Amino acid sequence: MNALAKMFGVSRIAVHNALHFRYNSELCERIRKAAIERGGKEAEYNS
Repeated sequence: MNALAKMFGVSRIAVHNALHFRYNSELCERIRKAAIERGGKEAEYNS
C-alpha cells in the first residue's frame, strides 16, 4: 500500500478505501488497476 500511496500522492487510508471499494472515483479505479498490474489479486465478496 505504501508504494501505491506514494505513486498516486495519497494516504495509505485512501489506498485502503479504494482497494476495499469504499469509493468508486476515477482515482480509485486507477489505484485498483495499478494494484492488479503489480501482482494484486481480485477477490470475490460473498455475503
